[in-house]
Amino acid sequence: MRLVTRDDLRMTISVALSVTTPYKQRATGINIEHVREEIVDDLVRRIMGSPESETVILRPSMCGSPLSPRHGVWGVDEPHPCPDLVRR
Repeated sequence: MRLVTRDDLRMTISVALSVTTPYKQRATGINIEHVREEIVDDLVRRIMGSPESETVILRPSMCGSPLSPRHGVWGVDEPHPCPDLVRR
């Protein structure tokens, strides 16, 4: 089980937007660095809340062979963090 921190989430979103094809960057208006940073900040705030009331995101650890890594599945590879919550 791995805790996703605010900085991890910010880096993941930033890298994902940075490696988008130039055509899609121009079409969505994220080809300018400061605009992209504003979008990243907004997404992180919407996902995790304000820094004072931070939401915790848990991600299953990587499992499987090192040549084909995959994220584990809650309740199968790792115990579910909150078994009372049933997926419907």
